[in-house]
Amino acid sequence: MRTGGVALFLLVLSFGLAVVAEADEPVLISASIPRYPPLARQARVQGTVKVTFTLGPRSAEPTNVQVVSGHKMLGPAAIENIKTWRFENGYNVERKYETTFDYRFGNTSVCFHSFGHIEVEEPEPLVIANP
Repeated sequence: MRTGGVALFLLVLSFGLAVVAEADEPVLISASIPRYPPLARQARVQGTVKVTFTLGPRSAEPTNVQVVSGHKMLGPAAIENIKTWRFENGYNVERKYETTFDYRFGNTSVCFHSFGHIEVEEPEPLVIANP
């Protein structure tokens, strides 16, 4: 009977620790809508930009934001966007994160999939006879 009680206690304790660990993960609470860089739009540049950033212990603002891969015309816009992000961060140690921005032409929409993947779509430009 005592072994069963210890096992139950350990099960409850492990479940409680899992819930606390999950609650400590940073939560994105504020972000600007990503913008398609005007020169990239004009040059019809599309692509994916992979970016890394660091969140310090209990820090709300990303630091050490760097482009890992992607078109050079799209990278600066992704970096500037991440610098606007704010987190609710209960994590007690510094952690590094990676996210991707997909820049493409299509319908007008921006999708945030957590802070792991961002889609930035720009509508097809209108053709105007006399600008």
